[in-house]
Amino acid sequence: MTLTLISIGLSSHRDLSLRAVEAARHADRVYVEAYTMKLDTDPQRLAEAIGRPIHPLTRGQLEEDAGRLLDEAEEGDVAVLVGGDALTATTHISLVLDAARRGVPVKIIHGASVFTAVAETGLSLYKFGHSVTVPLPEKGPVDSVTRALRENREHGLHTLILLDLDEPNNRYLTIGQAIAQLEETGEFSMDTLLVGVARLGSENSVIRADTADNLKTQDFGEPPHAIVAPGRLHFMEEEALKALAGCPPKLLTDRKVQGNLDCLIEKYTDGCRRVLHELKTSPTPKTIEGARVADLLNHAKRYLDDAEYYLSEDKPVALTSVAYAEGILDALKLLGLAEFEW
Repeated sequence: MTLTLISIGLSSHRDLSLRAVEAARHADRVYVEAYTMKLDTDPQRLAEAIGRPIHPLTRGQLEEDAGRLLDEAEEGDVAVLVGGDALTATTHISLVLDAARRGVPVKIIHGASVFTAVAETGLSLYKFGHSVTVPLPEKGPVDSVTRALRENREHGLHTLILLDLDEPNNRYLTIGQAIAQLEETGEFSMDTLLVGVARLGSENSVIRADTADNLKTQDFGEPPHAIVAPGRLHFMEEEALKALAGCPPKLLTDRKVQGNLDCLIEKYTDGCRRVLHELKTSPTPKTIEGARVADLLNHAKRYLDDAEYYLSEDKPVALTSVAYAEGILDALKLLGLAEFEW
């Protein structure tokens, strides 16, 4: 009375671990679902590798009719082979939760997935933010993708962009098609540095880094494909992109990754610095001493110093500090005590 989810791995039946093979051989009944990712194998070759019959599962059988699978698991040991890692897709998490509610013990045999194999690009796994999927065109817009890119960029994080598929109809979104969908939003710069990857974990994998505009027209061959949008890069990551992904060095020279807060802080900080350098103070009324104006200007400078200090650690504080500096300068101008233009 056990449900066992067995990870196949990234590429084919050859990626099955010894533990995976052993678990499948000891199950009373073995299934395979092959609709959540593209694999270079089929049920027959999987059956030959394991040494016993394997029954294919459709999306409907695993999602809408999962109860039947759990009925079998209440009577004996049922194993389900899954491409990549068994818990990558939310479908399999739901199955585990349903099994827990019914008191069916669950075992997980983990395996390689794109979420770890993407380290082949040379980018640190610790610096990846929220992952997202570009849907097939008929499934809707790519709003979630552009939003994830903005949010991850705000924190300097890399973004793993998975590409949708329709396995029963043999349709797989390519890197070029995905970039074209992003371009159509008008919110995505085609000068963005991207890393295109294809067939990670196989013997003919491809990893290329270039601008979105250049990658859009390149042929990456057979699926599965995926894209990475790098965030801020450590010098070792830069070297890796050049050595492992053929990234043109000029794309990394003076490259800056800035989120909305970064842009605002830089813009207003530069403006305040220029004003402080160029402004001319006006004669003060008798009730206002010149020393007080100088003190206010020093106060504005200290706020700008705070903004630059907090920039890497606490952006909201940095932006607030810039706003305070602007407020002081605006007050001096409104009082007729300083002359400048923003």
